[in-house]
Amino acid sequence: MSERLLPLVRPIYETQGEIADAKRVISESPDLRSQLEHQTQFDDQLVTALQTIALSDRQIEQLENLLVDNSGTESVEAPLPIDPIIQPVGVPPPAPGPIPLVVPAAVAATVVPEILTPHEPPPPPSEIKEEAKTEQPAASAEAKEANAKAAEETEEEEKEEEPPRARTVTIMAAVGIGIIATIALVAYMVWDQMTNGFSGRDQVAELLETANTLNGDEFEPVNTTTANVKDWFFLKSDMHWFAVPKEFADTPTLGCRLSKFKGVDIGEILAKDEREVLMFFFHPADLGVKIKKGKWAIVDGETWEGAVTAVEDCCFVVAFKGKHSDMQEYLSKKRKK
Repeated sequence: MSERLLPLVRPIYETQGEIADAKRVISESPDLRSQLEHQTQFDDQLVTALQTIALSDRQIEQLENLLVDNSGTESVEAPLPIDPIIQPVGVPPPAPGPIPLVVPAAVAATVVPEILTPHEPPPPPSEIKEEAKTEQPAASAEAKEANAKAAEETEEEEKEEEPPRARTVTIMAAVGIGIIATIALVAYMVWDQMTNGFSGRDQVAELLETANTLNGDEFEPVNTTTANVKDWFFLKSDMHWFAVPKEFADTPTLGCRLSKFKGVDIGEILAKDEREVLMFFFHPADLGVKIKKGKWAIVDGETWEGAVTAVEDCCFVVAFKGKHSDMQEYLSKKRKK
């Protein structure tokens, strides 16, 4: 029974005058004192049992309201005369036992069923500690699992962020490679222009391709050297600017001819030393060719390879079918002679 309930119940019987008379009568009778002590022990047990019942605040309020209403509106009935309790002389006292508990009907209908409802006793502290210990590892395991999931999500986010970084690095690498390749190409073009570049290079390349239609019958047989065919060309045409590089001055000739290329007179010689070659002679200004005297430049045609240089007022071209490397090797041998 709650401590809030006891002060409301006790004043009901502690303020009655009949209790004092009953106490006086009981004090004079040993039998009645024995019955009262027996009854008090029973009441103590009942109170102890009631104290173990935990009432909710709502139940306590209901019980308080009932007790207050009954004490304020209804007069407390006087207790029964003490005579029924005192047994007549000669009649054996009643067997000791619990005195019936009289509860008002209104209270019994509303509160008693809830009070007397059996409640499970609270678990002992040892079990509570064990449950706390078992719950604590479970909670820590859940926390570890949550932390693991959070770490996995963080790793996934980092992985998701990595592809844009990888793409950026790839793009930057590609741009860098492109820049390097562009610089290398420009450097090669500058180097090629410095070594093999000259004005009118395209004209010379077109001139080389005209040799694809020749079969040798177009040439007039002339068995001499390139240095001695100047008179032949002077007689056939006013080609007073004819000149031959010293590297090719003693090259044996097989035939000579005059041709026209874009309205310009072109002298051609079919010669042979280590290999059969075709030589072209023309005035540089006629085809817009500008090249330094004594400088050799290699021109790559579709089929023919040509080497160009300037000798006095003449532009000299030597050509044969082959590769760029073949022409380099051929010129290297000629310069050594």
